[in-house]
Amino acid sequence: MTIVTKLPIHLFFIATLFLLSGCATMNLTYEEPSVEIVSFKALPVTGFEQNFEIGLKLVNPNNFALPLNGISYQLNVADETLAHGVAKNIPTTEAYGESRFMVPVSTSLLKGIKVISALMKNKNQGINYQLKTKLDINIPFMPPLTVIQDGTIPLNQP
Repeated sequence: MTIVTKLPIHLFFIATLFLLSGCATMNLTYEEPSVEIVSFKALPVTGFEQNFEIGLKLVNPNNFALPLNGISYQLNVADETLAHGVAKNIPTTEAYGESRFMVPVSTSLLKGIKVISALMKNKNQGINYQLKTKLDINIPFMPPLTVIQDGTIPLNQP
């Protein structure tokens, strides 16, 4: 090989090194967003399925907006999967901001009976829940992000 045929290969490797060193020196700080339940509304029963509408609040503690392609979620109550769902057309959460939106959720009546049974057993205590959400963030090279919120629903308060 002559020097002329080796030159494009060497230029390619040098350009690749500059590109990689530029990416490595970028100072990206990232904090995980939080997702909280802010409302819960029962909808009419259809067949053996109970439908709900859950209000969610997404808080973005970062200095860049979080545009979402969609979200999937699962609500566990008393260690039982109560409901799950998916939604698209979620509003973009601006930098250092929050967005609120409603999502549909469905469950079978049989699962609901299990949760009601757990509520009856713990009627003077709180009952644990877990909201597991997967956020499909519309930013290149950013993988889907799973956010889990654990909490207790107080049952002994009026």
